[in-house]
Amino acid sequence: MYLSRVALNTDRLETMRAIASPHLLHGAVETSFNTNRIDSNRNLWRIDWLGGICYLLILSKDRPDLKHVVKQFGYTEKSHQWESKNYKPFLERLRIGDTWGFRLRANPTRSSKNEKQKADRGKVYAHVTQEQQRQWLLQRAEKNGFSLEENQFDVVHTDWKRFSKGKSKVTLRTATYEGILTIQEKDMFKEKLLNGIGRGKAYGCGLLTIARPRG
Repeated sequence: MYLSRVALNTDRLETMRAIASPHLLHGAVETSFNTNRIDSNRNLWRIDWLGGICYLLILSKDRPDLKHVVKQFGYTEKSHQWESKNYKPFLERLRIGDTWGFRLRANPTRSSKNEKQKADRGKVYAHVTQEQQRQWLLQRAEKNGFSLEENQFDVVHTDWKRFSKGKSKVTLRTATYEGILTIQEKDMFKEKLLNGIGRGKAYGCGLLTIARPRG
């Protein structure tokens, strides 16, 4: 597994259009790999802002070649265009009881069905308030292998994404979470790090990253 990062130039019209329409970035991510395998969820990605710079962050089984992403959306004049790090050594250091700072951009939703919809999961609705979004993650923490304290994490940004994909209109609500978590079940937690949490993975949601808490 590899964790990769490339800086995006937000002064470019193409970049801002892709950020507003996540399926464009999804397409760019998928074409960064030399594979014909069709599996839209095999690579996780999200947009991050750090120190005023916009980054595309990618977690993937294979090392990507991001030259075309740089050409379309990045800083072509920079000599060092992107970086990729082997994720496996980091995963091997994880231990039960470890406390980590985390960031997650997710698509918090709920399903609702009536008696006529017993055969399927029903209609999917977005959680729109920050408290609903907080409760969504709290309710999923244990089965994702970690624990959360209510006063140690928050929703730091929430937004609607509305864009066209072919002839279809896509609408989803995103929520960015930051805070502190504790690993409770290592294998389950690692599985979520590698495969993501929630829906909307093709549109930049689901990628959970961790780092040592400040201080």
